[in-house]
Amino acid sequence: MSPFCRELSLLLLLLAHAQADCSLIAIATAIVGETVQIPCSLNIEVSLKMEDISVDWTTSEGLIVHSFVKGQDYLTNQAPQFKSRTQLFGSELPCGNLSLRLSSVSLTDEEEYVCYYHRAGERNSKLLCQMCLQTAGRYSVPVVQGPASPVFKDSEVSFTCKSTGGFPEPKVQWSVNKELLENSRRVNTTLSRDSRGLYNVTSVLTVNVTGDVSVTCTVENDRLREKRTSAEIQYLVKAEKESNGVSGGTKVILVLVPVVLLIIAIVVLKKRMRKHQRIPVTNKDQESEIPLQQTLNKDNPET
Repeated sequence: MSPFCRELSLLLLLLAHAQADCSLIAIATAIVGETVQIPCSLNIEVSLKMEDISVDWTTSEGLIVHSFVKGQDYLTNQAPQFKSRTQLFGSELPCGNLSLRLSSVSLTDEEEYVCYYHRAGERNSKLLCQMCLQTAGRYSVPVVQGPASPVFKDSEVSFTCKSTGGFPEPKVQWSVNKELLENSRRVNTTLSRDSRGLYNVTSVLTVNVTGDVSVTCTVENDRLREKRTSAEIQYLVKAEKESNGVSGGTKVILVLVPVVLLIIAIVVLKKRMRKHQRIPVTNKDQESEIPLQQTLNKDNPET
C-alpha cells in the first residue's frame, strides 16, 4: 500500500472513530438564545473543600470553556467565544456538582464538551464527563395566506405558508380539506437564513379547486420532536365567474339606469305635447289663451 493510501485510510478510520465516540456519549439539546446546563457530577461521600477542587471544561478540540482552580474561577485562558457566558454552580461544587451553565447559546456552540477534575493531593486530572451538545431553534407558528380575490370552481389558486427562526431545516407538510397532501409536485418550499444562522421557511402550495377548500400548514422540527400547525383557512367556492368580471349588483344597476332614463324621456315628451295643444287668442285689452276645447264649444251650441 502506498504512503498516500495508508494516510488516507488512517484519516478515514480516525473520522469514523470520532463519529462513533460522539454517538456513544450523551447528547444534550440547547435552544439558540437560551441557557443550557451541561451536567456532570462526582460521586462523593464526604463534602469537598473548595480550595481542593480544580475543574476544567474544554471542547474536544482543546478550547478552554471554563476553568476553576483551587476554589476560584480562572478565566485567563478562556476561549473568546465563551467569555462572560459560562458559570459553575459554586455553592454545589463541594457536593460534587461540576455541571457547566452556558448562556446565550448559538449555533457555533454545537460541540463535544469534556470535563476534567483534579483534587488537591492527587497526581493527575481525571476525565470525568463527556457530552455532545446539539443546538436547535423553535420555529414560529406558521401563518398561511390565500388568494385575496374570490375562489371559483375549476380555477388554480396558491397558498403561502411562512415560519421563521428555526433550526435545523424543517419538514413542511400541507393538509387540504383535512387530508395530508402527498403530491409534493404541488409544493415549492424555499429556505433562507437570518443573522443568527436560523432558518426562515416559505412554502407555496398550488391546488386546482373543485369545491369548497380548507388548508393548513405544519412545520416539523425533528431535533426537538416538535410540530407547529397554522390556523385553518377556508374558502367557499363560487360556481362560475361573472361575465366580464361584472358582479351581480353592478348588473342590476346597469339595467335600471336605462329604464329610469326612458321613463324621464317619456314624461318630458308628454309635457311638450300638452303645451303645443293650447291656442292663443288676443283682444283689445290683453292677450289670453283659450283652450281649444272651449273654442269648439262656442262654435257648436248644441254640444
